[in-house]
Amino acid sequence: MSSSERGLVGSVIAAEFQDESGCGTQRCPWVIEVPPGRVINLTLFDYGTSNDAVDRRPGLPASLAYTSSESQCTGLRYAVVKERANPREVLICGGGSNAPPTKHVYTSISNQLEISVIGREVLNGQAQFVIQYEGLTTVSL
Repeated sequence: MSSSERGLVGSVIAAEFQDESGCGTQRCPWVIEVPPGRVINLTLFDYGTSNDAVDRRPGLPASLAYTSSESQCTGLRYAVVKERANPREVLICGGGSNAPPTKHVYTSISNQLEISVIGREVLNGQAQFVIQYEGLTTVSL
């Protein structure tokens, strides 16, 4: 668990330790927590795939939430974000030649979330990314 206001989680760690500790996978997700009253902003740094022949999945834009039984993505499935305060999981997608290398992917509604690497292409090293997390002060309107 991280309680830092800012940091990075990388797909390479999940790929490397998936059989040992499961660090970063659904077996042992990264838990990000910031002080109460703050939210967490996630930015994806997509380093793409090492093989352009990796299959692409048609579906919804990466910014849309999905239920756990769905697996829709316009590119590769990279990770899932879960929050206790939000009943829907959010799928983080990437890859593809038209995907921007850096993009905002999620802002939490609470001060804690979990990130799990799920894509087989990521876990076997064909695709790589880093997610930057940052605690933000919520603005009351």
